[in-house]
Amino acid sequence: MFKIFFSTFFLLTFFIENCSAQIISFGKSSVGESRIHAELNDFVIHTQHPDIEASWVPDSVQWIRNENNLLVPRALLKIIIKHSIALVHIDYHNAIVIPARTENVFTTQIYVNLFNPDTALVYSGMDLMDKIVIEARAALNARSKQLIDYSCAPYNLKLEGIDSEYLSIGCKMNRLGKFGSEYPRLEITLSSTNLRTLNDAKPPYTIFLEENSPVELKMKGVDQKIITFHLEAVIPKRLNRLKTSVGFGPYIYQSEFQNDKQSDKLAPSLMIYGKFDINETSSFKAFDALLYSKSRFNNSGLYFSYDLADAFDGRVLLNALLGFQGLHYKYSNDTPTEFKLIYPQGFEVIYKHAFIENYHLTYGMFLSTSSESYTNAWLRYGKSSFLELNYINWGHDKSHIEMWGLSIGIPFFGAF
Repeated sequence: MFKIFFSTFFLLTFFIENCSAQIISFGKSSVGESRIHAELNDFVIHTQHPDIEASWVPDSVQWIRNENNLLVPRALLKIIIKHSIALVHIDYHNAIVIPARTENVFTTQIYVNLFNPDTALVYSGMDLMDKIVIEARAALNARSKQLIDYSCAPYNLKLEGIDSEYLSIGCKMNRLGKFGSEYPRLEITLSSTNLRTLNDAKPPYTIFLEENSPVELKMKGVDQKIITFHLEAVIPKRLNRLKTSVGFGPYIYQSEFQNDKQSDKLAPSLMIYGKFDINETSSFKAFDALLYSKSRFNNSGLYFSYDLADAFDGRVLLNALLGFQGLHYKYSNDTPTEFKLIYPQGFEVIYKHAFIENYHLTYGMFLSTSSESYTNAWLRYGKSSFLELNYINWGHDKSHIEMWGLSIGIPFFGAF
């Protein structure tokens, strides 16, 4: 049974590695994963000077998560300047780009955020030669290219009233108020190729929602036409730091004491799970597993959990579990109760939005740090309610228990 958990974990790792993009750092940006496809032909480049050519580099689109935690596409823009004067430079996005020169031709390539393209200013010495402007074509199928990020999935974000513009939307939940009475505020970030505020401010734009009422926004496109659209999200009434769940289900177990042995018995189980969030990356986690039959086994633990690393645009998370456990074991009514305090350490690998939005796949494991035999491994799938496949193996002196089974977990209560 233990080998099954290892096999499942490696299959999960293989699936993730082959279905997601590798994370590569680009300053304050990292390559991300998108559920939509950006066509370079949909983004038009405007130049006026006859000696300046600008075009997209084929297959250069990358989805990146920028400093605003917004997922946007960028692509390489190739600029060719046919000019005999040596003093040529490009002012783009508050940076000065010096093109390379071959005889009387200057060339360079710059990354352009397709959902927030800045104007590239081409200078010859002190004189402005041209302005390179990028616009998105309005299209009937643009809604299929409007990206609502996975970060918005828990809040069921809806966008109505805008169908022909390209845009990206990301979300972040803020905690406001005093500890014990905190309330939520959803921070929404929006970026679009063509849309601008009425005073022509450039994206990204930030909207705050503190309740479920929709927000009406007015913006204008490249044709100066006013567009009215609505944003709506489902926001919880409060943010609880303490969350608990209970689980139950059938387990198959094998137990031993001295020379006596009970094999392949089916027994009921009761699980209790608790989590207290300290901040976005760390928490305290507790659990209690009770198996009750002729042999009674109780396994409880308290752990400090913190995120070690994330990958694949934050959809895969690795966290550590550092703490201790207590074990109670009673083989039968006429045998003594054993109690052990042990210190196995563990980890969890969480694959967010696995197959379905808001459903997470978790593989976790505790391993013994001493000569005492102990293994606890689990595979969990769901969101607030979940299914869990669990395997526990413990042995000390002449006592031993091995158990595995499937349980259903449901939310119990939240507080603070």
